[in-house]
Amino acid sequence: MPRSTALVRALARSSSAAACLVGLLVLVGWALDVMVLKSMGAALPAMRPSAALGLLLAGGALGLRLRCDASPVRRWMGTGMAWATALLGAASLVDGVVAGVMASGGGLDALFLRLFGEDGFASPGIKPSPLTSLCLLLLGPALALLDRGTPQRLSWSDAFVSLTLMAALLGLNGFLLGPLVTPAAVPFFQERSMGLHTTCLLILLAVGTLCARPDLGLMGRLTQDTLGGFVARRLVPVTLMGPPLLGLTLVVMHLSGRLSHDAKFPLFSTVVAAGGAALVLMAARALDLLDNERRRATTALEASEVRFRTLLDTAPDPMVVVDASGRVRFANAEVERVFGYRREALLDRGVELLVPEGLHGPSTSASPRPTGAGRMVSGRRQDGTCVPLEVRLSPLEGAGDATTIAILRDVTERRELEKLREEYVGLISHDLRNPLHTINLRAHLLQRALHERKLEREGHMAQAIIHNVEWMNTMIEELLEGSRLESGSVTLRRESRDLGRFLEEVLERDVAPDTRERFRLHLAEPLPPVPMDAARLERVVTNLLTNAIKYSPKGTPVDVRLSAVHEQAVVSVSNLGAGLAAQDAARLFDKYYRTEDGRSADGKGLGLGLYISRLIVEAHGGHIWVESEPDRGATFFFSVPLEMAKASRPETPEPQPQPARQRAG
Repeated sequence: MPRSTALVRALARSSSAAACLVGLLVLVGWALDVMVLKSMGAALPAMRPSAALGLLLAGGALGLRLRCDASPVRRWMGTGMAWATALLGAASLVDGVVAGVMASGGGLDALFLRLFGEDGFASPGIKPSPLTSLCLLLLGPALALLDRGTPQRLSWSDAFVSLTLMAALLGLNGFLLGPLVTPAAVPFFQERSMGLHTTCLLILLAVGTLCARPDLGLMGRLTQDTLGGFVARRLVPVTLMGPPLLGLTLVVMHLSGRLSHDAKFPLFSTVVAAGGAALVLMAARALDLLDNERRRATTALEASEVRFRTLLDTAPDPMVVVDASGRVRFANAEVERVFGYRREALLDRGVELLVPEGLHGPSTSASPRPTGAGRMVSGRRQDGTCVPLEVRLSPLEGAGDATTIAILRDVTERRELEKLREEYVGLISHDLRNPLHTINLRAHLLQRALHERKLEREGHMAQAIIHNVEWMNTMIEELLEGSRLESGSVTLRRESRDLGRFLEEVLERDVAPDTRERFRLHLAEPLPPVPMDAARLERVVTNLLTNAIKYSPKGTPVDVRLSAVHEQAVVSVSNLGAGLAAQDAARLFDKYYRTEDGRSADGKGLGLGLYISRLIVEAHGGHIWVESEPDRGATFFFSVPLEMAKASRPETPEPQPQPARQRAG
């Protein structure tokens, strides 16, 4: 909570407590006939019972309505006491002004006095002020309508509170400033009908009502961190309370004999004029300070913008700044080199001029990628030729809603290098398979011969050779499969299959019997079939199941779930293992990436299992991702389109390498 808001809330609580306490003490004073409690001071006139009851009701209503999250019963009680305050004020006003019965000994106060066993007031010659009744009449609706305001507009509650404050200040100024123009004929504290204590408490209640909702209406404007709020917080208290304090000072000087009656009014006028000039100078100084701060901030912002533009302009990759409507607001020099457009020609043009499919991909995408993740797109140069790009998006803070920096990295050279690498890997892998096949065949013959001669120790050595040959064969197969999927040369052999039945078969066929009981399969309602390459998708499922068992404590369950989300079948595999750090989860599906736990658990892998799984899933038109937190396990997901979405896709889509989608745990 800001310091100013905390202060005004404390002021609201204090005003509620003070009004309730004084009202209760005065009523007790009338009931016990204690003059000190009736007048709250030896020199002050007795507060009338109706005024004391009004203060008690208003203070109670304010206290009950202070909390915005108060219970309904508490709100209803507060509202009821607020309207009771207004009703009491209206009755007192009619009683005292229209009928004039209080001057003749009747009315509400006479009724209260009869209840207390009193016959009349100690000072019957002093008529009650109608301002007290008017303040209670206005304060009641202000308290009842406390929550009807908004931060942008003044409310009816603000209007009623402002009128209450003006009426109370009128009574206070009449009490303090009246002797400036009229000679004091009676003791000062008894020469005005509206008592000083009543006036001060009504002003305090009015201010407390404003402070009850510091974020709404008039008080919201005073507490907000703006130029208007800054000036108002310094000028409003001085303008409201300056004249009463000045009048009180002059009266005290007059009563002490240091100031003659003829000098009071001229001195008051002179001090008010000087105070007004001082307020103007204070406001001017405050505005000068704020203007200097604004100029310094503007200069710093301009310098920061120059540095920012220089940084973008010297970046080695094409970079554009795009607003919420998709229009280019800035383009660096690399954009000119890669795309052939002059930067001036790109400003205020749609980014589709450079990336026809848009920075976020087609609008029909069922699973949009998170901001900051790279995505492969095809750009278009000015001459109409295409250029492969990797797009990375980053929000630009402080530059308006949805303003984004887009980094368009030209990956033409990388594509050529990847192609050469894939050819090299394919050639090496193919040349390695022939000698491995020969080694495997001879090792099996050797193992059989050793078994016939009952040479068990040598037979175990032959088995170790066979095991390592199989391991090398698996790694070569992973390299070949990854190379084929990356190049897009794989034709998926799709067939419509029931994915739920498919998962049951994989669990039955590919999971070891001693670990099968740890898996729990949860199937949703029957789903439409999925067009899939069963052999390759089985590889994905098996990889996820194997990892779940490998990286979870023994005996803990592994949950496999199947559901449908937006025409996509979603399979999830959850384990209760150690979980993943954020940096590991972000790169888990990258090529050759292995976590520290993965390297320690199995030093033989190449880090291609999840990467190939990602390529297989994306070749099916789906996505794969992980949700995990350290020490809370991990859940791997992959989605593939259902049969109903088949017509909107080509039969064999060309896969495009894309980074894995990660969601925060």
